[in-house]
Amino acid sequence: MAQQIHTPRRNTTADRPAVRRQGQSPLSRVGRQFNWRFVSAGIVIGSVALGVFIFTSPIFTITKIEVGGARYIPAGEIFTYSGIAGNHILKIDPQEVQRNVLQSPSISSAQVVLQWPARVIIFVREREPALIWEQGGERYWVDVNGNLMRLRQDLPNLVRVVNEGEVIPFSCPGPGCPDQDKVTVNPEVVLGAQQLKTLRSNIDMLYYDPVRGLSYQDGRNWRGYFGIGTNMDLKLVIYETLVDNLQGRGITPVYIDVSNPDAPFYYISQ
Repeated sequence: MAQQIHTPRRNTTADRPAVRRQGQSPLSRVGRQFNWRFVSAGIVIGSVALGVFIFTSPIFTITKIEVGGARYIPAGEIFTYSGIAGNHILKIDPQEVQRNVLQSPSISSAQVVLQWPARVIIFVREREPALIWEQGGERYWVDVNGNLMRLRQDLPNLVRVVNEGEVIPFSCPGPGCPDQDKVTVNPEVVLGAQQLKTLRSNIDMLYYDPVRGLSYQDGRNWRGYFGIGTNMDLKLVIYETLVDNLQGRGITPVYIDVSNPDAPFYYISQ
């Protein structure tokens, strides 16, 4: 019986299992490049549109400010000093705004904070009024350093000083001053007036004379001159001692001058 001999069958390419090729076809690569170009163009267009929106939209324009720390000066006045009304938030320099606000005589320090989209916050420290200065029918506030400010409201605890001279007693007049255009009262005048008010709480009004300094109208019908500075306690002791001496002798003076405590004197009518 003849046997059949089977010869092993060789695998052909058609019989091999399909193998997935790595990589992409040229057409796929072209499509991918096209997509990235489209995305890049979209980013550029979007950026331009965003820039146009930021620089033209009114929501980035300053129309108001927020103010912190102000007690007397209104926010609207600080807004005017800032000089930023109608400006774009990106055009604002906080240091320039600070310099502008400090032009107000009522403000001693300022801090500026910017926030998007158009928020401006200004924190200020006001000069505290120490007395009321009256001259030529006008009244001003003066702080302890002698800075003149606008009088903004009635503060009954402040003593009023009426200048009987023609000019304000500058603390540093002339071209030798670091800020010769700044109008300030000599701080020695301010401190002297405050001390007199403290020692004589019934004093509501003082007068300033360029030669004799501060004075007040004594209720016993004469004027008392006390000069300036912070030694008013000593001058008041000398003053009352001299008053007792004069009254003991039945003398009513026109004025008593203790502005120089080492050489007090009085004047009587002839």
